[in-house]
Amino acid sequence: MGLTGRAQKELFERMWSDTASLESGNLRVADRQHVPIIKRLGSTPLPTEYGGFTYVVFGDLTNGQFHTMMIYGDASRIKKKERLLLRVHSACGTSELFHATNCECREELEEALKRISKAKSGIVIYLNQEGAGNGITAKTKAYSNAFEWKNGKIVERKKKDGSDVSVYDAYKKLGYPQENRSFAAAAAMLKEFGIRKVRLMTNNPKKVEGLKQYGIDVQPYGIHIKPKNNTMKRHLEAKAKLLGHSIKSKDLE
Repeated sequence: MGLTGRAQKELFERMWSDTASLESGNLRVADRQHVPIIKRLGSTPLPTEYGGFTYVVFGDLTNGQFHTMMIYGDASRIKKKERLLLRVHSACGTSELFHATNCECREELEEALKRISKAKSGIVIYLNQEGAGNGITAKTKAYSNAFEWKNGKIVERKKKDGSDVSVYDAYKKLGYPQENRSFAAAAAMLKEFGIRKVRLMTNNPKKVEGLKQYGIDVQPYGIHIKPKNNTMKRHLEAKAKLLGHSIKSKDLE
């Protein structure tokens, strides 16, 4: 079938705009049939600013995405029985590639790498699940509902009560879940290396439970970023209020 085949176009459109339901359906099938949900595609030593890592790439058999795993040092010498430092990080190209200032994703990733470098041990799992798991199309729509151009400047849209529209408000308004990520692939990637105990750098209790659900023993470890501006501060406040993230007022000062 060529690139313009109807079935292929429909699959691609689902990958762009309905990733979570595609993944969820295939996860249920994989669970019933007891088949793998990931495939290791390759690995290589990788020198970085934070030290030497083993860079591992996995294909996700539930949604066609690929995910990456950064293991500090030589992966063949990983201490499987220790509780390893871990960051499970979802892709945010607007922040990490283009340095958008409305969220703290890039800063969280950098802080996790710094902690791992200092400890000389640990793992980052980087999941391709943009838009809180809703996909890149949903993220673009949500951002468009949260921000607008006015007199040559980008400003936050307002609710009827005068408060700012958060990205999570926008997801809800558009009919998307405010949190729609699965951490099944992350758990499977850990198990691929025999890792079952982690110290998870996160403020998100759903991420903790998401790994526990798949048999990973998780100890939470907060990762707080001081907001660089008021937009980022309000974004973090929305995470605390709407998603239940463990973020206190003192963490934003």
